[in-house]
Amino acid sequence: MRAGNVHLQPFHRVLSASLSRRFPEAIAEAGDTVGLTIDTLRDVERGASALVLLCVDLTEQVLSEAASARAHFVVTYSPMPHSPFTTLSTDDVLGRIVLGCAKHQIAVHSVHSACDAASGGVNAWLARSLARGVVRPIVKHPKVADAGQGRVLECDEATPISTVVERLKALLGVRFLRLALAAVVAPEALAKAQEFLTVKTVAVGEGATLLRGWTGDLLELESEFADSDWNVLFK
Repeated sequence: MRAGNVHLQPFHRVLSASLSRRFPEAIAEAGDTVGLTIDTLRDVERGASALVLLCVDLTEQVLSEAASARAHFVVTYSPMPHSPFTTLSTDDVLGRIVLGCAKHQIAVHSVHSACDAASGGVNAWLARSLARGVVRPIVKHPKVADAGQGRVLECDEATPISTVVERLKALLGVRFLRLALAAVVAPEALAKAQEFLTVKTVAVGEGATLLRGWTGDLLELESEFADSDWNVLFK
């Protein structure tokens, strides 16, 4: 095949396809906005470098930073756009961000719940960082091996809650974490109870509903906690 007949994919399409292989859209939660959400007509000249910006949320401030740096591509955890729209207007934040990406020719790829559910994704990484043991999805994906919602860590040995908290603080680079005790654990009994916790669960976002019907002691790690989660975990 002659080189002139080879169709080269634009840089942002190649990078997006690579991310999709690592974090397939098929394992994302239903209705989630993942994958290449904002395309671009801009390409990177062969042999030239390209700037890729990583962020948790694509805000107007992040977009301004990306535009100033002349970034070609933004990989965002949270979806952008996060919901369907019928019009694009500078009167709202969503419109300004999408139009700003188009103006500065910046492509956007969101990984969100696909990254949560993937083998080796956010949930699996957090679970394996807590202690040694066997990690498996709370809810297995029906078609993709080792993928699924949340993660259960069955530790090789019991780990005190205080140790897990300190490990998480060091891992995430934060000074404080909030710990809520189950109603059945009296504060004065915590020192004793924590020694026997061998099961930990991880769910980025609101994950308590995944544990509905769970019996036995566990330590649940969530990044968000809705009012409805109390009904699942503490009643």
